[in-house]
Amino acid sequence: MGDSFRALRGVLPLLLVLAIALTFLTMFLRRAGLFADSVTLSAETLQIAPAANGSDPDAAPPEDITLEIITLLPKDGIPAIFDPDFVTAAEADNFLRPDDQVMGVVIDGDARAYGTAFLSSREVVNDTVGGRAITVTW
Repeated sequence: MGDSFRALRGVLPLLLVLAIALTFLTMFLRRAGLFADSVTLSAETLQIAPAANGSDPDAAPPEDITLEIITLLPKDGIPAIFDPDFVTAAEADNFLRPDDQVMGVVIDGDARAYGTAFLSSREVVNDTVGGRAITVTW
């Protein structure tokens, strides 16, 4: 057992370095666009009409638009929040400015406010409001 443990201790730093290197390689490849998909939107799908935007009605119709979708994070790369903690409105005044945006939900008189600045780092909150399970996304 002692020899196995010593062998494992010798391999663990190598595995850690390998995992970190693979993480950075994946991030680099994603940023380089190697994990990109594309979507083509037709003028018909976008409902673009030359006369609608004040241009010449006899002008040639716009061409299709191809957009590239680049994924920077793996699936579930940003963990969701389950059972969030809340503060009172008076406490929130200590760290929210009057012009900060919040997403508000009121169900059966039970009210919640989710700060969009906070949601930007988490994106999904699973909560119960007014006895109903909800998901807030940003």
